[in-house]
Amino acid sequence: MLLAGELEGSRDPINDRWRIPQGAVHAIKEEREPLEVARRATDAREWIEKVEVLRQELGRMEGRLELTAQAESTLRESLEHERERADRLEERAEKLRDELEAERSKGFWVRLFGG
Repeated sequence: MLLAGELEGSRDPINDRWRIPQGAVHAIKEEREPLEVARRATDAREWIEKVEVLRQELGRMEGRLELTAQAESTLRESLEHERERADRLEERAEKLRDELEAERSKGFWVRLFGG
């Protein structure tokens, strides 16, 4: 900045170090500070927007999770109902097999004419 003339200062002829007036440093700082604050504010807004997007996505995912849990619960209830129904049908089928077997064990004439 000194070589480019952006910052006021001069070289000390004895030790060849730069001598910069305090006012010049403060002036540069004041010039840069609004830019940095604006950049930080822009960065902050970007992060806030990203956080908001993530919150919305989290809300959608929580909703999907809740729907999935409800669907799973409904499917489990349906499965249990169908298992009970299958057990009842199996019992009825067994009873009918027994009745058929009992009828088959009777003789032909008894089945034909009763008895």
